[in-house]
Amino acid sequence: MSIANIINKSTLLIDTKYIPPLGYGQFSRNSDLIVSGANVATAVGYDTTEIAQFCAFSGSTIEILKAGVWKFANSVQLDKVGAGVDYVDIWIKINNSNVPRSASRTTVQGNNGENFVMCEYILDLNLYDKIQVYFTSPDNTMKLAYFASGGVAPNDFPAVPAIISTLVQLS
Repeated sequence: MSIANIINKSTLLIDTKYIPPLGYGQFSRNSDLIVSGANVATAVGYDTTEIAQFCAFSGSTIEILKAGVWKFANSVQLDKVGAGVDYVDIWIKINNSNVPRSASRTTVQGNNGENFVMCEYILDLNLYDKIQVYFTSPDNTMKLAYFASGGVAPNDFPAVPAIISTLVQLS
């Protein structure tokens, strides 16, 4: 809690202004997620809360616990087993409705053709709004890919989550 105090010396009154805390969160998935089928919209589930205040996840849903304007960002690691070049679409839903103009499209080339996508949004969210990330592809082997940590110190590296979603409340 932050409190700013201003003392009015002539009347000895104290003016106290309360500045409420803002929300934030970071959630990730530490396993692969294969698209549910060719051209089937697949909700992305989380399994780890890195840090959170005024937001929480359950399965594929991040719930907002404080209304306001939020920045929501996703980094997604893509891969596929099938040959050829195929696209993947990634977008968000709020309260089970597609957010207009929120989709991004990229292509993944060939077997083990990893690709990385970063998407950011500014969202005006209400208390208990629910955010979900979805993806789809005509290739039924497309997946959000998790890669384990590795290497030997000092050249070791951390794990690569299939998705990292971050939220920062702006107001």
